[in-house]
Amino acid sequence: MLLTRTLKNFITILILALSHGVLADELMLTLGGGPQFESQQHNRSYGLDYSFHRIERSYRQHFLLGISFTHVGANSVQDRGFSAISIYPQINLYPRRQPWGQPYFFVRALGPSYISKNRLGSRWQDHHFAFQAQVGIGAYLNYREKEDGIITLSFKHFSNANLFKDNDGIDLPFLLSVGLRF
Repeated sequence: MLLTRTLKNFITILILALSHGVLADELMLTLGGGPQFESQQHNRSYGLDYSFHRIERSYRQHFLLGISFTHVGANSVQDRGFSAISIYPQINLYPRRQPWGQPYFFVRALGPSYISKNRLGSRWQDHHFAFQAQVGIGAYLNYREKEDGIITLSFKHFSNANLFKDNDGIDLPFLLSVGLRF
């Protein structure tokens, strides 16, 4: 029920942004998971990322702003999942363009997040506030004769950066994202 409400809220925010002239730069669907470090827990995730603003600092460096919905589940008996809504800054760094598209490296850091529960399996966060950090590689693919297809492989982490006492951190070591650039 909480997942449904959180997802509905995210979709409402997305629709309001689109209806008020905020154009999407990128829209991505994410799936993945993997083992939680220092635990017997296995986490899994799905989500939606919406980048709404891009600043091209140079042809080799772009800065993006966006919002993210992430649902994280675990193979535990209790506290099996939570949802998170995050605002993220992202920097993309580009090497040489290739005939098939444009590869890039990206970093998201210090993305403030609301997490619906402060426990996931054996992992604890003191409050519902956390930061989202993500690092990965990606590529804009030549689709329809322009670079509008996207694929990324990344690692995502949620924690409160030791601002509060309990800060176990939640890791998603393998995420695959596919999407479109507008």
